[in-house]
Amino acid sequence: MKDLAPIKKALAAADRSGELIDCILSLEGRVRRLECGPILCEMHNQGQLSLVSGRNLTAIAQLEHNSFWMVVHTLDQSISGLKCSYREILEFVHTLVKKGGSDGAAGMPNQSLVEWSSANPEKAKQIISGAMSLDQLCLAHCVFAIQGLGDPTIAFELLDHSDKAVVAVGLRSLGRLNLKDLADKKRLMDECFKALSEESDQDVRSSAIETAFKTWEEMGQSEPYLQADIISAVVNTNEETELALLAAMLFCHPKGLVSNSIILILDAVKSEAAPAAAVLNHLDHALHAKDERWPLEKVVDVFAKQVPRLPKSTEASEYYHFCRWIWEDQSNASKLFSSWLNDGQFALCSFISNMVGAGGKKGKPIELMKADLPGDAGDQIFMARKCVGFFWLHEVTAASILLSIIKHGKQAARTEIEELLFDPLLLCYGGELRDFLINQKRSTSKRIAQCAQRLLDKHDTYIKGLEQTDGLVELLPSNVQRRAAAAKDHERNRDIQKQAHKRSIFADIVSHSTLLYGKKSFTMIYGADDKKTPSITPLSEFSYSAELPRLSVVDPVGFHETLTVFRLEKRISR
Repeated sequence: MKDLAPIKKALAAADRSGELIDCILSLEGRVRRLECGPILCEMHNQGQLSLVSGRNLTAIAQLEHNSFWMVVHTLDQSISGLKCSYREILEFVHTLVKKGGSDGAAGMPNQSLVEWSSANPEKAKQIISGAMSLDQLCLAHCVFAIQGLGDPTIAFELLDHSDKAVVAVGLRSLGRLNLKDLADKKRLMDECFKALSEESDQDVRSSAIETAFKTWEEMGQSEPYLQADIISAVVNTNEETELALLAAMLFCHPKGLVSNSIILILDAVKSEAAPAAAVLNHLDHALHAKDERWPLEKVVDVFAKQVPRLPKSTEASEYYHFCRWIWEDQSNASKLFSSWLNDGQFALCSFISNMVGAGGKKGKPIELMKADLPGDAGDQIFMARKCVGFFWLHEVTAASILLSIIKHGKQAARTEIEELLFDPLLLCYGGELRDFLINQKRSTSKRIAQCAQRLLDKHDTYIKGLEQTDGLVELLPSNVQRRAAAAKDHERNRDIQKQAHKRSIFADIVSHSTLLYGKKSFTMIYGADDKKTPSITPLSEFSYSAELPRLSVVDPVGFHETLTVFRLEKRISR
């Protein structure tokens, strides 16, 4: 066992010289597997040092970020057993919490205050008395003192206080207590409903919302007491903060909610008053595809309303749970892609295009079901044009969608959609897309099989015609045109490399050098004591290829114009 006497002597001397926090920081860096928290607590209680002295609190507040997180665990360990006044413990805890800032672990000292309050009930009651007298420090930590006492009677008494800040503390305290009696839980829900129906103070209302959701989770779905009433009271205000809080509660405390309550909240957070980014982030984290309480149509409606309102374009990968839910079932993908392509909004179409490119879904065929297609031929053509405009980098996916419209769509739309499959899709891509169409010749759908055969025949004729022009000198590019194309290719490749380096996780942690040619690379690695170790790495060639749309080379201006029109055009209002 490690001899603690020298450590205790050093801590006591450091406290006398005003350097206790620096000494603790030094011990954390040098002495491993030693829990200093109990040692500090013991020495404080014996009067050998004072953890809660003003100069130590000042030293904690002045610590650098990394240094603070090195010592906070030790200081937090000492809290529960400290013998000091309620005022001193509050100032100590408050200093640690404030210094922790918005970090998820910043609340650890408050949990230790719960244990301290449980061990010192009389002093905990002094904190509560201070809060009722509107002492700001006591108000900030009163919730944890009541939690330590575990007495709901005290918390219910705070609800009758004339000051709204005290009422909010009472509601939050009751949400943290483990109420055993069902009557007490219903009484609490009545108080939450009363606060949301009568109060305008935001702190009181937010406390009531959080407490209600926590209590429903404890009561379970078999007892949805006042769920519809309380949620409706929040929804009717249509206030930004409360709508964001509703979405957050879906993520934090969803277990007690019945399906109708979830639907109420989903309908509410579609509002333009709701903050789009916060709502979508909370909703995505709350989603569980196997949970039957979540109706897909309602979730898709929320995303459809809020994605266009995001302050900047977003990556579909940021909403992992939503995308996973869509890809888990072909019918889900059919509903989403049909709905958003038919809507035609730029942000929504960009989102689903990004979904196809993310998560290894490139080249994934998507079949739209007949029930999900619009009934009008004009709308089906509009969808097809949007599909080509946004999915031109995902040719197999685009072709699968267009073929499904041909399979289930109106006669008036089929001819034009088949033409889109040939020009521009098949004229651009003769690799994977052609292979896909060859497979579609064996489709059980007669319409798809015949369409694929016609497209392949037209493509064969087109390629044969191109080959006949190989000998025409007049069609060969001049040297000037060749140099211009080479310069453009070089510039494009350089931009691609820059973007690749920018996105690489290694770019910021390792140095790199560019070798023009060679068989191996030689690097000298400097280790401890300036020891040199040579590293020789054999060089080997690797390459990556991708099929570029042929029309972007043959007719870049016209092709770009076509895609731009397809993306930006809007449906003629009827």
